[in-house]
Amino acid sequence: MYKTLCVAVLLLPTFTLAQGGKPATPPFPSPLIVAKGKLPNRTAPIPTTTIFTPSQDGLYRLSVYMTQVVGVPTSGATWTFNAAWSDDAGDEAIGEILLGVNQTPSGAYGFFTLPLQVKAGKPITYSTTLSNGTDGGTYSLYFTLERLE
Repeated sequence: MYKTLCVAVLLLPTFTLAQGGKPATPPFPSPLIVAKGKLPNRTAPIPTTTIFTPSQDGLYRLSVYMTQVVGVPTSGATWTFNAAWSDDAGDEAIGEILLGVNQTPSGAYGFFTLPLQVKAGKPITYSTTLSNGTDGGTYSLYFTLERLE
């Protein structure tokens, strides 16, 4: 028992010095939110709009949520969220159909998360389009863009 106690007393300063007095740092810091949007009660398409133009190359994550606030039960139209950016390969774009205009709760929403590798000085943009009809009812759009590294 005495030997165990002596070894513990002798090793304690070694462990303390090995820590260097630095506070513990989490291995994965939280992503930095660089842009966000809240566009409630929209009735028309949104033209191409810049979300953010990075000053250095990096990895980003775009999270999007849309909800059909006022549906049009007789419509076959759909709302599409479009995103564009430039990565190491060049200009990229995606159109993600998020909402059928005839949707009602529960199920009157759409969402997606998109990782992006983005080149410095090239904007990340978005737009919405209405297809297969002319009456899109009313929708709301929310998005967040985070820098991951």
